[in-house]
Amino acid sequence: MTGFAKKSFLERVKLALKDKEELRVPVLIKEGSSAQKTIEKIQSDLENEKVSETQKDLQSKIKIFELGLYGEKSVQFELMNAFIPIHILHDLQLKHGEWKAQIDFVVITRKFILVIEVKNYYGNIQVTEHGDFIRNVMKGKKVVFQEGFYSPIRQIERQTEVLRTLLMENGIIGNKTPIKQVVVFTNNKTILDMKKTKEDIRDRIVRVDGLVGYISNELKKSSPVQILDNRMSDISGFLLNSHIEEEIEKTDDTVELKLLGETVEAMENPLVEQSPTVSGLEEALRTFRKEKAAVLGMKAFHIFSNQTLDEIVSKQPTTFIELLTIKGIGEKKIEEYGREIIEVIQRQVSRG
Repeated sequence: MTGFAKKSFLERVKLALKDKEELRVPVLIKEGSSAQKTIEKIQSDLENEKVSETQKDLQSKIKIFELGLYGEKSVQFELMNAFIPIHILHDLQLKHGEWKAQIDFVVITRKFILVIEVKNYYGNIQVTEHGDFIRNVMKGKKVVFQEGFYSPIRQIERQTEVLRTLLMENGIIGNKTPIKQVVVFTNNKTILDMKKTKEDIRDRIVRVDGLVGYISNELKKSSPVQILDNRMSDISGFLLNSHIEEEIEKTDDTVELKLLGETVEAMENPLVEQSPTVSGLEEALRTFRKEKAAVLGMKAFHIFSNQTLDEIVSKQPTTFIELLTIKGIGEKKIEEYGREIIEVIQRQVSRG
């Protein structure tokens, strides 16, 4: 670990006396890089590969890692647009003694530290009363196959213990600082069955569009600490310098890749029934594109092309992660008018 100077007790007291509460907006302290590096490495292998079957395998791997990356970017987008004073660290890899942890997000708020695990799965997922996670494969309304997978709750608990121990043993936080955990599902087509799930587990599972609401609700609760600007920077600075550029294997890596692969397949072969909604959505999107182009003083196809429009109508995305899978829609367009596109889709679908 380099670049982080551990402060004495007297230095901490002086900083605390000068500490303020001026921060009003989210700050991205660390952006993720490992998934992007993996994608770039596979792309490099693909360019040098001559065997067609191997090429197909590499192309599939790229799509799988891109899907996981899109899920994390949708969480980052929500956090950065939360209008809450927080520090955000994305893709944090920590090591403490023999313990290692790869954490998707660590968020430092005024009242607590939050550990986030991102899941971008497609399918019917049941969380039992014992906290087991079971994926159901359906044929119509009948379950034809079930498989369990490693609990993301247990996964995030292990990550939290590594984080807590590292922070406490280095004197960065005391034992009163709360560290909360939440698993965020980012695929809108994931069906979560939590009717029998115990409250302490159910409260740690949210969809991506409910993440900011979750944080806001937790901030309304009492806390034994108040983390002001200097303390926030102290914690995030330590974690940033504790990050190691070493690929840490997750407990559920094999299942994760399998489920993401099946998600890619499901998204590439959508079963969208043709209905009046489809034609109405197409017209609504054309109107939106025309009006937005007029406001911005540009050609309509610069907003999105006809090919992109057709794909939006076909897939009917309702989250930023799903929008990112549309050819012609990138992060810049999502930041500029992604929410408006989703609102157009939701309005039209609700009309049926």
